[in-house]
Parts: sequence; C-alpha cells; structure tokens
Amino acid sequence: MRGTTGFNRILASVAILATVLVVLVSGVLLAENAGHHCDCQEHCPVCSLILQCEQNIKTIGSGLIAVATVIFVAHAMTELVTAFEYQSVQTTLVSQKVRLDS
Repeated sequence: MRGTTGFNRILASVAILATVLVVLVSGVLLAENAGHHCDCQEHCPVCSLILQCEQNIKTIGSGLIAVATVIFVAHAMTELVTAFEYQSVQTTLVSQKVRLDS
C-alpha cells in the first residue's frame, strides 16, 4: 500500500509542476506580446498564441494554482520537520561518561 502512496505523491507533484509551468509560460508570452497590434486577427499566429495563453490562464486559474502549491509545500515541510531528529553536538562530562565521584 505504501508503494502506491509514493507513486501518487510523485504523480501529484508532476501534475502541479506541469500546471504551474503552463501558467508561467502563458504569463510570460502574454507579457512579451502585450503591445502586439495587427490588422488581420484571423490569420495572425501571434494573435492566436495570445488567445490560447489567455484561455490557459482562465481555465486553470492562478488562485487555484497558488493554493495547491502552498498546500503541497506546507505538507512537504511538515513531513520534513516531523522526521527531523535533534542531536546535540555539545560535549559534556556526562556525554563522555566521566565519573565525578573519584
């Protein structure tokens, strides 16, 4: 059962990463072509690219991506913190097992 849980986490991570990548690339392309003007919008490849990028961002929704990313990072950080074991690097007489009664 634990093998499928690990696989599901990897699959979810890849899906989140792909979604974030699509939103970021769409945003960059929209920012680069913000000042684009042409006469024939039906045959212009830049206009169709801008339209597709706008549809990507509308479909996915940037708020949903932010929430999913925050939840994923918080979950990963929680697992890291709970798995962390503190070990003191300070050397004391007790840690060296020195007898103090002699």
